Amino acid sequence: MGLYGKKYKVDDVNVKAFLALTSTGLWGSSRFWNGVQQEKVDWEAVYQLAQEQKLVGLMASAFDGCEDKGLGFEIQDVFDRQQSKAFAKKVYSIEQYNLKMNTFIGAVISKLEAEGLHPLLLKGQGIAQAYRNSIRRSCGDVDLLIAENEYEAAKQILAPKASKVFGDDPKELHVAMYFSRFILELHGSMHVFLTRRQDAVLDAMAEKMFSDKDFRLWDNDGVAVKLPSANVDVVYVFCHILQHLFREGIGLRQVCDLCRLLYVYRDEIDRDLLQSRIVEMRLQTEWKAFAALMADWLGTPVECIPMYDASRKYSGKARKILSHILSTGNMGRNRDVSYKKKYPYLIKKMISMRLIFGKALRLGTIFPRSVFKVSVKGLKGGVEDLAEGK
Repeated sequence: MGLYGKKYKVDDVNVKAFLALTSTGLWGSSRFWNGVQQEKVDWEAVYQLAQEQKLVGLMASAFDGCEDKGLGFEIQDVFDRQQSKAFAKKVYSIEQYNLKMNTFIGAVISKLEAEGLHPLLLKGQGIAQAYRNSIRRSCGDVDLLIAENEYEAAKQILAPKASKVFGDDPKELHVAMYFSRFILELHGSMHVFLTRRQDAVLDAMAEKMFSDKDFRLWDNDGVAVKLPSANVDVVYVFCHILQHLFREGIGLRQVCDLCRLLYVYRDEIDRDLLQSRIVEMRLQTEWKAFAALMADWLGTPVECIPMYDASRKYSGKARKILSHILSTGNMGRNRDVSYKKKYPYLIKKMISMRLIFGKALRLGTIFPRSVFKVSVKGLKGGVEDLAEGK
């Protein structure tokens, strides 16, 4: 593991097997097994990839009823008894954690609504409902969106009950809180803080959604949890993917989220509206590159992907994105950040600057315009932090 992560080749047999399993977990079957020489697969390496990308639960879903899916093998055929037990234990842990998080979300939503507020759940457990088995999606934080005029009231209700409050930024309308095993992030906007143009479009989307009460509802064990409408959710999830890609890194799990949203809500998504928003944000290249990634490597039906472009230009970009995601790991966790504890302040800042430049060079071959804008913003913030001694 290095500063930029691990080295993976997308054509490696273990990577191909991992992607075929991921695709099977997403859709119940996969066309990618024809290109996998299963006798050469190192299944421990495949499992390691699933762990790094937080897709162990999806891997388990690929094996469920595998005879019906044409895999021709079961988990016991590729793992020994001890490995199979460890795998089953991990999957059970994911399922139980999801169930507990659902209970926690229900309690928080009920509390805020009892106080006359109108919270909406972003990403996470809301997106999980679009999966074939919702409790096998590895979850992260709980993200709640609330109208700007209700943000302070919600914070005052939740913060006293939290064991720790951090990242409180009144300007960005964001605060994070620890509640036992869970982290809850409260948002007063859907901003992704990449460009003003993108945030302006997201603001307009959120305002219209709240004014029109254009929500989906998730029946969370009797609690009606509001989720963004499909037309809003797809755009927001995509922008959130870019936010992480250009900053600390993304995992394949986030791309899988977008795959499932596009598939499950394919009849509800207004393609013209989606395209107009992507164009207004000036993200056509980014969208088409991820569209190719979803189709070429994860098996998303192309008829479910608006603005899909099968040209070599975008398939080439998709390959580079995939390589970057595999190398950096989920949320960039494959990167070696031990330097933050090893070196004094100035050296740490120099290494951080080097990382920004290095990442800009890597991603700049895929999205030069966006990377330039984000890198300039990141360097400016780094210099300001340095001047203030942060």
